[in-house]
Amino acid sequence: MLPMRRASTAFVFVLTLTAMTGLLVAQQPKILWGDEVPPGWTGKWPADLLTVPERTNYTRTMSTEQMHEWIAALKLKSEHVHVVRMFTSPLRKVAPAMILANPRVTSPQQARASGKPVVFLLGNIHPPESEAAEAMLMVARDLAAGKHRAILDNVIVMVAPIYNVDGTDTMVTQDGGLGSETPHIMGVRENSEGLDLNRDAVKLTTVEGNGLYRTLNEWDPLLFLDGHLMSRVNHGYANTYGTTTVPAAAPGPRDYMTQTLFPAVRSQVRRDFGLEVFTHALATPNTWPPTAWSHDRAAWTVEAKFVVNDYGLRNRFAIITETPGQPTFERRIYAQYAYLIALLEYTSAHAKEMQAVVKKADDETVAAVLAGAESGTLKNFLDGEYQSAGTIDLLSYRTNEAQYKPGTSLMSTKPGTASGPPEVVPNVDDLTKPVGTRTATVPRAYILPASLAEVAAKLRAHNIRVTTLEKPMRVEGEQFTIDRMYAVRRAGYDMTTLDGSFSQVITKEFPVGSFQVDMAQPMANAAFYYLEPQARDGFVGWGVMDQVLRGLGADQRPVVYPIFKVRRVQ
Repeated sequence: MLPMRRASTAFVFVLTLTAMTGLLVAQQPKILWGDEVPPGWTGKWPADLLTVPERTNYTRTMSTEQMHEWIAALKLKSEHVHVVRMFTSPLRKVAPAMILANPRVTSPQQARASGKPVVFLLGNIHPPESEAAEAMLMVARDLAAGKHRAILDNVIVMVAPIYNVDGTDTMVTQDGGLGSETPHIMGVRENSEGLDLNRDAVKLTTVEGNGLYRTLNEWDPLLFLDGHLMSRVNHGYANTYGTTTVPAAAPGPRDYMTQTLFPAVRSQVRRDFGLEVFTHALATPNTWPPTAWSHDRAAWTVEAKFVVNDYGLRNRFAIITETPGQPTFERRIYAQYAYLIALLEYTSAHAKEMQAVVKKADDETVAAVLAGAESGTLKNFLDGEYQSAGTIDLLSYRTNEAQYKPGTSLMSTKPGTASGPPEVVPNVDDLTKPVGTRTATVPRAYILPASLAEVAAKLRAHNIRVTTLEKPMRVEGEQFTIDRMYAVRRAGYDMTTLDGSFSQVITKEFPVGSFQVDMAQPMANAAFYYLEPQARDGFVGWGVMDQVLRGLGADQRPVVYPIFKVRRVQ
């Protein structure tokens, strides 16, 4: 037998390279664009566990009654479901939250004893943005009785599908003004009192806001997510995400989200679901190519008024998701579902690591107060702005044009615009880095007079520890003199603004019955932001203090701000 000819080194290299290239191509996921979704992506379920969109070919979204019926059906199919009542709305509708756990958990005490972190998913804060709520039902179904049950080995998942229950059931027909003509019938953005629940996070003036915050206080979720919809956009991402950007918040959880969690979940969504997702922002309008990608353009300001931004002041993780408006309802639900599953899988795999991040933030917050507050060297941010985080390659469409769908009276998207693969725009300025711009000293404590009992109650509603003096207290500290009180119109709201200055350190005595906020507590960043007279949108900004300040005459002449900043107790 003749010996086999040895292949040349070059030929072997070519064969190897060809094989590797083929493998890399095979491993690249197929990216879905426009309205694309995988066939059969929701799986097969009995009729009573189908969601309203699944039953109606994605033309309708659920009412609160249909939500309750669906939750009852899920409880009959799984032993891992418990339901709590967050609140009863002004129109007497109950807002439930499902607790999904293995083994079943029925109280916050049991949750803490398990050692597992709690993840809280909130839907329908704005009922016309219902894709996240519908996706959350699908996620709950998978966790309780489907293919993702293993997630519950490491985390407890709370799902509140409909937060704005009154707005959800105020059903109106829609014409595609948000970008897509489906669902054909949906709720309204505001609650029954005409208030936007995603502007109530600081002032907590609504039944809904207070009910949600009682639930958050009791269960202390490690991670909170709030799902939304944008209107018609030019970017090419199936879903977008953001986190707390209030500069006063502890940086550790925000940095972990930005640098570690978000990139990992983004990669997993691409790999497992074939979707491109990216930061919640919008590009410079009416220019091609776009030059900047900005949180501000997407109305995601550095203010605490949003629930996600406010929740970050607790040293916890918080996420907002926003799908583009023009794809079909099914595509938008799929995009939210994909992100939720990837996020939960990441949290399940990294639960201990994430718990360590928030514990470190809690410990460092308290340690900083103990180390620097009495000397007056500890500072925190009153306000901020977005600056460049570098440049990015942005997925974007040149055009996204609305037009009436032929033969109908529904607004849709003009064929050939905002469809198919978007263009890659290089070197776009990424204006999503929050940077503090104004500071104030953080005190060792705040003292409130007994007359501010309602303010003390609101602090407690935010989970801030407030005590009542049982004996007189003599302290050294600073008081703020208000020179001018006036309103500034910002983002549709009249925000109370104070001009003035702090005194040099003085001595004062406070009587029994005064309220004390000891800042050596994990909620110190929130207490600082709410109580400082010149914080961008704290209690002063949102009018919580208006009646008190006008009663003192602050709108007419210089007066002393009634909350005192304590350096040390004598």
